[in-house]
Amino acid sequence: MEPVVLALATNERYFPGLYCAVASALSYLDAARKVDLKVLDGGISRTSKDTLSRFIDRIGEAVQLEFVTVDPSVFGSATLGPGRSHMAYCRILLPHLLDVPRLIYLDCDVLVFRDLSQLYDLQLSDGKVIAAVPDSETSCLAEDSPVMAKASHLPPEGAYFNSGVMLMNLNELRQQKFFERAVEFLNSWSGKYRFHDQSAINFLLHGQIERLPAEWNRPAWRFDAQPDNDLNCVLHYTTSAPWLRPTPGPAQDLFERFAAEVGSAVNRQSPVFKKSARQRFGRSLLAPLRAVAFAIACLFYRIAGRRDKSAAYAKVACYWFDYVRNAPRRRRLYQKRAGEIRGMTFKFDGSESAS
Repeated sequence: MEPVVLALATNERYFPGLYCAVASALSYLDAARKVDLKVLDGGISRTSKDTLSRFIDRIGEAVQLEFVTVDPSVFGSATLGPGRSHMAYCRILLPHLLDVPRLIYLDCDVLVFRDLSQLYDLQLSDGKVIAAVPDSETSCLAEDSPVMAKASHLPPEGAYFNSGVMLMNLNELRQQKFFERAVEFLNSWSGKYRFHDQSAINFLLHGQIERLPAEWNRPAWRFDAQPDNDLNCVLHYTTSAPWLRPTPGPAQDLFERFAAEVGSAVNRQSPVFKKSARQRFGRSLLAPLRAVAFAIACLFYRIAGRRDKSAAYAKVACYWFDYVRNAPRRRRLYQKRAGEIRGMTFKFDGSESAS
């Protein structure tokens, strides 16, 4: 069996997430498989590199680690991504930087609780160059950019995929000169797309992306909405970096529990973490006021004959009313699930401290 090629990208700010993503992915991988681990380095400190290298050394010869230096300045005219950097575009570089036929790409804000070798061994259908899960929040191309959908002569309702977990045929992407086309696309359309590299992947590869089952990329908010702590998925923290900005709920508890287990405990006393926790607390306090305010706005627009605006505000008002009404039940369920998560054990090798 050929080694599973696994690629992630990070800078120092997101290294704690990458460490946990790698630890979880390797822990749940078929023990008979070797792994070729590629980490795209967008500014990782020597200390963090040594930390990951020591972890890989404890696992043994089954995993080969390589740091690959990236220079995202090629995307200099593209829309700035999270952290006001171009690191979000790094997966576009994979066909250009790595001389391998195929690989699995993971965002560094995931936890893996299933065997990635099953995904790696998947044979893509004819005409497909990537396999991914449909995005849970952006349902079609027009919700990213109606302007670009029209300019590209693509159906506005065309399928839209999340790029946080992908099986990629790099040979075919190189054949199509995807890297070169993506650089031109992103720099030329700066400000017109919403989701950085994900926009380029969806617009340039429309019709060439194979649909994966949802278990390969489950957003953390859907895990929170579950009635239990069932895993067997790749859990993706799409709306927060749980080591930086907490979102109270089972998914946050799970990340902190796993991070502590692998020796990379979340620093809850950091200024950024504490500030985010205060903001979340304020959000909950303001929920009743928001529900009332959006309901009033809905009524105002209905009287003014703006049915589209009225419907939009009604939808948001319903969200906040439901949020307030379900708060006691949600709190009881979260407490029950939090207790179960505290008692979880994880299949993990090399659990020495990462500090």
